Amino acid sequence: MLVEKIVKKDSKNVVVHFNNDEAIILALDIFLQSGLKKNDEISDDRFSFLIRENKLFYIKQRAFRFLGRRPHSASELRVKLMQKGYEKELIKEVIEYLNQKNYLDDFSFAKQFLKDRLELKGWSKRRLKSELIKKGINTDVIEKILQENYDENKEIENAMNAARKKLKSLKTKSNDAVVLKNKLSSFLGLRGYNYDITKEVCDKLIEEENPD
Repeated sequence: MLVEKIVKKDSKNVVVHFNNDEAIILALDIFLQSGLKKNDEISDDRFSFLIRENKLFYIKQRAFRFLGRRPHSASELRVKLMQKGYEKELIKEVIEYLNQKNYLDDFSFAKQFLKDRLELKGWSKRRLKSELIKKGINTDVIEKILQENYDENKEIENAMNAARKKLKSLKTKSNDAVVLKNKLSSFLGLRGYNYDITKEVCDKLIEEENPD
């Protein structure tokens, strides 16, 4: 078929009309890469190729928008793209491209995720591991990250630091020792600390608040 006319749709897309009454909308980048001109003859295979390249372009653009908001694991990004209705095969190709170009790196993502959640939320090792698994990070990567970046000897210290911060906000609403202890216990439990650590930390902090 022959290219009959090329019309600018908007600042980012063009419409290519063919002499068989078919038309396709191409991203400007894909159109420029194609080198298409009026009266060019293209085969069915090239027509299909252009459609595929156009789809890949838009999946990449969507992926970059997701990554621009915050870092993602490869699994997270794959799920989000699938929720948008893109074809599984094309998503796989885009994920591979992003990995090759280092836009995706599960090891770096997991390391930063652990650092942020440990410093900002005071999560336990158990909670960190659980959340990284949910993010689709390989268990070998998780174990390596934890081994290199989490000091198990500081588990109680981490729990204590997180609980102290929480206690300050809780005291603005109540000074009742039982209420404070229960709320602190729930708080630490949600962050993945076991019963023994939770009890030790809560007992110590409440005792500090009520020495008599």
